[in-house]
Amino acid sequence: MKQRVRVVPISQLVLDDKNANKGTKRGREMLGHSLRTYGAGRAVLVDRHNRVIAGNKTVEAARAGGMKSIAVIESDGDVLVAVQRGDLDLKKDKKARELAIADNRVSEIDLSWDPAILDELDVDLTKFWNENEISALLQDFRTTDLSAPAPKLEQAEKLSFHCVPRRF
Repeated sequence: MKQRVRVVPISQLVLDDKNANKGTKRGREMLGHSLRTYGAGRAVLVDRHNRVIAGNKTVEAARAGGMKSIAVIESDGDVLVAVQRGDLDLKKDKKARELAIADNRVSEIDLSWDPAILDELDVDLTKFWNENEISALLQDFRTTDLSAPAPKLEQAEKLSFHCVPRRF
């Protein structure tokens, strides 16, 4: 497939309504700070209909930060896409090294899996987690019992004695 580059309004991208990463407040703050301080340094991934596959939080932060457009490079996945920053030299610019650290740190801090969404997706999670990791990730979600507790009828008579209204 021949790669083609288009610049489109960032508003044309559609965020994933089943994104399993809830993100974190601190992660969003760090991501916004990184974009303001270092600029864009990583690509996001969209499908053929401009729905975001990866990079939802980055798109959100870019929009919030006032970015109006995004370069879209069409690909079928056979070619790795690199973002080349002509303003940075990794050997000379402290900003380039800080961007590398910010990129990895934001990814670490802004990750918060949503067990409810993971559980409803039609995806084999064992491709990404081992069984112990899946159990730990989904344990609280799958064991939460939202039903009402069973009534304690044996205590009803005793409690009613204490709750008799007084008559004056």
